[in-house]
Amino acid sequence: MLQRKAWILWVGMLLIASEVSLLALQAPAKTDSVTIGNIYLNGNKKTLRSIILRELDFEEGETVSKADFERALVLDQQKLMNTRLFVTAEIVPLYMSDTDVEVLINMQERWYVFPVPIFRLADRNFTEWWVNQKRDFSRVNFGAQLYHMNLTGRNDRLSAKLQFGFTKQYALDYSVPYINKNQKLGMSFGISFATNKAVSYASNGHRLEFYDGEDVLRRTFSTGTAFTYRPSFYTKHTWNIGYSRISVADTVIDLNPNYLGNDQTLQEAFLLGYNFTIDKRDFVSYPLKGSVFRFDADQYGLGVFNDMNMLVTRISFAKFLDLGDKFYLANRADLYKNFGETIPYVRRAGFGYNPDFIRGYEKYVVESDFLLSHRTSFKYQVIEGVTNLNKRSIIPQFKTLPYAFYLKTFMDLGYSGDPLDNNENNFYNNKLIASFGLGLDIVTYYDFVMRLEFSVTEEGNTGFYFNFRSAL
Repeated sequence: MLQRKAWILWVGMLLIASEVSLLALQAPAKTDSVTIGNIYLNGNKKTLRSIILRELDFEEGETVSKADFERALVLDQQKLMNTRLFVTAEIVPLYMSDTDVEVLINMQERWYVFPVPIFRLADRNFTEWWVNQKRDFSRVNFGAQLYHMNLTGRNDRLSAKLQFGFTKQYALDYSVPYINKNQKLGMSFGISFATNKAVSYASNGHRLEFYDGEDVLRRTFSTGTAFTYRPSFYTKHTWNIGYSRISVADTVIDLNPNYLGNDQTLQEAFLLGYNFTIDKRDFVSYPLKGSVFRFDADQYGLGVFNDMNMLVTRISFAKFLDLGDKFYLANRADLYKNFGETIPYVRRAGFGYNPDFIRGYEKYVVESDFLLSHRTSFKYQVIEGVTNLNKRSIIPQFKTLPYAFYLKTFMDLGYSGDPLDNNENNFYNNKLIASFGLGLDIVTYYDFVMRLEFSVTEEGNTGFYFNFRSAL
C-alpha cells in the first residue's frame, strides 16, 4: 500500500513538472527589443503628418532595441522642437506589453503668420547707432514684413518685405525643406531690390565712414535659388546659385575707387556656393548641449562678366556641454578666409559684421581677408519656467510664456590679417584682441534671445552692451 502511494505521488510530481515545463516554453521570453505599433499625433492642426514622422528615428512596424528606443524618445523630441514649428512637443511611449509599444506625440503648434511692422536700426548693431552715429533717427528702417512659417503644412516658409527709410528694400523669399517622396531634397528661392541714399565707403580707426546724399547712391538687385540634400537627421548639404547687380553713383567711386573694384560704377556677378552642416544641438535657438560644424565655400564671379573672381571660405565649430547642477559651458571657433586677389569694398568682411564679432568691440569694425576667433561662455541657469498669460485666450499659441535666465561669464579672442584698402589707422589688424566680462541671457519663445553684457577689453576699455541674438 505504501509503495502504491509513493508510485502515485511520483507520477503526480512528474505530471506537474511536465506541465510547468510546457508553460515555461509557452511563456514569452524576456527580450531587449520592442516593436513600434501605431504612432498617434495630437495637436498638429496645420503641420502634415509626414513632416513630423520625418524627424523620428523609428517608424510603425519597426523592431528596435529598448535602449535605442528610449534614447530616440529624447533626441526626437529635440528634433521636433528644432523644426521651429512647435511651442511644445512631447513624445509619450504607450507600452502594450513588454515587447509592443505605441507612441503618442503631443504638440502645440506655433503661431505661423506674422505681419510684422518694421522699425529697426540700419546699422550693424545698437552700439554702432548709439555711439558712432549719435542716435540719428534718420538711420532707421520702417515698413512691414509678412512671415508665414508653415505655409502649406510642409514647414515651408514665405517672407515678403516692404521697407522704407535708410534702406528702401523690396524682397520675397520662399523655402520648402522637402520636394521629393523620401523627404531628403529641398529648395529655396529669393529675390530682392534695395536702394540707399547713404553708404559706408571706408573706415578710419576701425569706425565706419559714411557719405549721405540727396539722391540714390547705391542700387542692389539680387536673386538666387538653393537646393538642399538632407541624407540624415543631423547632416545637410546646400548648393546655391545666385546673381547680383550693384550700381553706385560716381560720388562713391570718387571716395573709394575700389568700392566695386577697378573704378567701376557697375558690378554684375554670378555666385556659386556650397554649404555642409552637421548640427547636433539640442535646441538651435539657444543650445545647451551638443555640437554644430559648418563649412561654407562661395565663388563670386564665374567668368561671365569678368567683374570679379573671388573665393570665400568659412569653417566654424561649436561645442555645448551640460556640466550638471544647472551649469553649462559653450565654445565656438571660426576661421574665415577670402582668397580673392582684390576684394571690392562692398564685399568686405571683418569683426563687427555678422557673424564675426568680439564682445566689447561692438563699436569697431576690423576688416580683413583673414579672421580667426574663439568665443567661450560659462553659464548658470538662474530660473526657468512657464507663465500662464491668459487661459481664456482664443489663440492657444499665446496662452503661455516660457522663459529662462542665465548668468554668465565669457571670454573672446580674435585675430585679423592685413587691413583692406581705403582703411586708415588700422591698429587692431595683425593683432590679437581679447575681452572678458559678465552677462545675462534672457530666452523666451519664438527663438527670442536678449543678451545684456558688461565687457572689459584687452586695452582696459569697459562698456555695457545689449544685443538680440545668441553669442554662440
